[in-house]
Amino acid sequence: MGKTVINNKSAKFGEYLRSIYQYRQLIFSFAKRDLKTRFIQTKLGVLWMIIQPLIALTIFTIFFDQLIQLETGDAPYIAFAFSGMTIWYFFTNMVNTAGTALISSQELIRKVYFPKILLPISKIAVATIEFFVAFSLLIIIMLILGLNFSPKIIFLPVVIVMTILVGSCVAIWLNILTIKKRDLQHLIPYLTNFGIWVTPVFYPTTLIPEEFRDYIYYVNPIATTIDFLRSMLFDLPFQWMYCLSFIPVFILLILGIRTFKNIEKNMVDYL
Repeated sequence: MGKTVINNKSAKFGEYLRSIYQYRQLIFSFAKRDLKTRFIQTKLGVLWMIIQPLIALTIFTIFFDQLIQLETGDAPYIAFAFSGMTIWYFFTNMVNTAGTALISSQELIRKVYFPKILLPISKIAVATIEFFVAFSLLIIIMLILGLNFSPKIIFLPVVIVMTILVGSCVAIWLNILTIKKRDLQHLIPYLTNFGIWVTPVFYPTTLIPEEFRDYIYYVNPIATTIDFLRSMLFDLPFQWMYCLSFIPVFILLILGIRTFKNIEKNMVDYL
């Protein structure tokens, strides 16, 4: 019987993508394991997916709606803020978990062969599940408030794909960088905590001075995604030109996957 030789060095980009598809079942296995690890041993279980964003929403509502009273147009602040939070926590969940997927799975990587990029992909799958739970809660909030849904809600899959593109791009590059520079993994929570203040999560973009507004959107594609979701839900105006910021995101994602493939063969040496 002939032996199968695994040689990442000779694998072309298309072959690498096909190997990801061939091992796709592992994505579901890893995602299922992560969900069990995070929630099965807690008393409240999956309710934590709902409790965590609700606590943050309560804090933002008390501070920014009751004390500062931000102007959010016809959209009630609770729904306005929570719509931004669903995207922001979706993004940060991908960055915080998928961005350190290699370091957190060192033992598994040493023992079993599989395309290592499946690890961050599985984390992204878990984050997507949590997003749908949070978004379902947003729908319930809107129904309780008696809000009408804009016909543009059909663009929800586009919003999800846009967020996954940005989160995947950041997560893959973080894995590439942190595998050699471990100190970077400790900076990730600080960067995400700071990022919420420069992203219109709990405040409207009109609060940003007009001369800086374009820079915010082009440098921070998540700001564009949040505004797109709000436009879709509350029928608010949206600047489509800001979607141009996703062109470099897509290019960086492809480059990140290629770089990840090239360093995968020597990955064990750094773990």
